[in-house]
Amino acid sequence: MIIIQSQEDLAELNHKSFPQTLKRFVSDLLEGLQAEAEPGEELEHLLSHPLILCEPGDNVLSLFNGHPMSLEYVERIDLQGPIAFRAGVLLDNEWIAQYIIPAVVLDEYSLNWLTERCEGGPNRE
Repeated sequence: MIIIQSQEDLAELNHKSFPQTLKRFVSDLLEGLQAEAEPGEELEHLLSHPLILCEPGDNVLSLFNGHPMSLEYVERIDLQGPIAFRAGVLLDNEWIAQYIIPAVVLDEYSLNWLTERCEGGPNRE
């Protein structure tokens, strides 16, 4: 897992699992989180609303199943080619972590698990 707290963190990513379109998407999320914070409190806001990029070797399902709170949402992100997911996990009543998961880092079981939980997915009512 890579916790993204700055544009520099994104610039350092050079693994093939993180194409430019995914970096741009994460960059936009980061800018949005920073804009929500009070001036001078950007770092604290990012710590309470972490933006986490999953990488090869991460056991995604154990990350979600190990949280004491709940998986709030899963959405599929179509990046004009590569597919990724964004999952929100409630850390407490006010803090939420956003996980960005490129599909290429997932095994088939994890990919199916996330797909089934996507908002508006085939098993959602």
